[in-house]
Amino acid sequence: MPLPIPGFRWCFAVCCLVGGWLVADLRVFQGPVHGWWMQGMGGACVAEVAGLPVTRMDLEEALRAHLWRQHEAWAALGTEARQQTRLRVLESLIDERLIRTSRLKDGPAKPPPPAEARREVDYMRRQFANAAEYPVRLTAQRQTQASLDAAIRDAQIDEAWIAEKIAPRLAEVTAKEVRAWYEEFKETLRIPQAHHAAHLFLTRHDPTKPDREAEMREIHRQVVAKEKTFAALVAEHSDDDRTRKIGGDLGWFTRARMPADFMAAVENLKVGQFSAPVPTKLGWHLILVMERREARLPKFEEVKDEILALLTSQRREEAIKRLLAELRQAAGKSLIYHPQVIDRAEPAP
Repeated sequence: MPLPIPGFRWCFAVCCLVGGWLVADLRVFQGPVHGWWMQGMGGACVAEVAGLPVTRMDLEEALRAHLWRQHEAWAALGTEARQQTRLRVLESLIDERLIRTSRLKDGPAKPPPPAEARREVDYMRRQFANAAEYPVRLTAQRQTQASLDAAIRDAQIDEAWIAEKIAPRLAEVTAKEVRAWYEEFKETLRIPQAHHAAHLFLTRHDPTKPDREAEMREIHRQVVAKEKTFAALVAEHSDDDRTRKIGGDLGWFTRARMPADFMAAVENLKVGQFSAPVPTKLGWHLILVMERREARLPKFEEVKDEILALLTSQRREEAIKRLLAELRQAAGKSLIYHPQVIDRAEPAP
């Protein structure tokens, strides 16, 4: 029987010590090896969730997507606004990681029906002006149709997990609560005064026509004298391309939708009355008010379903906030931020 090699025990002991040190460095003390490993994950690590990295690349791609959704330009944001955006997007990524890791710990989840994922993809496609723009935007987001489908499926499973977790906490909104909200906040539901009007518009910004006032007064004279119909004069003279072919009809609108100087003239007109020439910052107008609806409070029966939906949504959001707070508390020291890396993040190209 061969004798044991004397040095083997020492080698085995040293290997165990080194292995233990590596595990401790990576998982417990998060020392130099841990830092080196994290630096290799996507270039740098902006945060860690239960030992899993949120890389700088993750944050930069999420920043790009966030700016696109918000119709914002990074160059237009100041230093403070950029930092707030970084942190807001990062917190959202961390929430997603916390939900995903917690859901995976609970075991296999039931995937959503394929029809739900297809509806989500179809909805996204409809956001684009034409079919050709959709694959271009996918490529810009470094996505393929397969990766997008997988991301949508995972997000839907996460949503189902959230719904299951918060269901016991969600008390049903009662009819009494809906009525109480209406009585307290019904003024916020007041429907503003609305006007249905038409106009003939001459712009101030045509350098070849410096005196639009004289031109408008001549048009007004023809309206008053009934030499031509208002619709015919609109078709002949109006500079508003959107309404010229429909008699100048602006549809229904409220004060919030129109410039103040234009609304001042509209509100002083009676239904069926033509205005005198009205100067505004944009140009000259002849206005005809065709209908008017006065401001009013909606009846409870008109808005009770909207109030119920609002209160249910608020209750759900509060439950999700409490769930996330619990997940963050459970994560404890395993939730780590790297501020210097966060500060260097820029939206991905």
